[in-house]
Amino acid sequence: MICIAHLELCPHCKRVALKVCEYDEPYPRVEAECECCGYKAYDVPMKLGKEDYRQILDKLGKKLIGEVCIDDRCASNKVIRLIKEGSYAEYRCLECGAEWNSDEVQRSIDRVKKVQEGVKNGNRLMDMLKAAEGECPLCGWDIGHMHLTYAVAIECFVCGYRNDIKEVLPEVDLSTLECPGYERSEETG
Repeated sequence: MICIAHLELCPHCKRVALKVCEYDEPYPRVEAECECCGYKAYDVPMKLGKEDYRQILDKLGKKLIGEVCIDDRCASNKVIRLIKEGSYAEYRCLECGAEWNSDEVQRSIDRVKKVQEGVKNGNRLMDMLKAAEGECPLCGWDIGHMHLTYAVAIECFVCGYRNDIKEVLPEVDLSTLECPGYERSEETG
């Protein structure tokens, strides 16, 4: 896990002292900490218990057979099957227009089961969650990532995985804060 670091403007003390670390493992994420005032922003992975896995796998099973829309934001049950060939099927939601196929959902189910089994066998969750840019670290679906503050927010509309973004505002009097090594930004106006 290599930190690609650079300094940015701290939103709290307004100095160019925010060390922003960008990581690409186990999934793309960002941690930021101000070297002047102590402001922090980081992500916390979702805690997954036995019941969480059961609910996620049940949800993905319904999407596998086309019972509900692939997108939780829509969650419609107005789904039609476009193609059915053996175990392979393609679906389209009549509400939002989303399209998916059973092979993609089966890969997501297999991936969730692999993470669940790995955690059961004593691995840390963070060691099992692996994803490329824009992928859900749990099911692998391409969902895109958003930035909240400096951290990367993940909210999967397929399996329901999400992380929490934590922001720590230091209790420090900014008028007495002195950090001579870090320049203060100029006020506009």
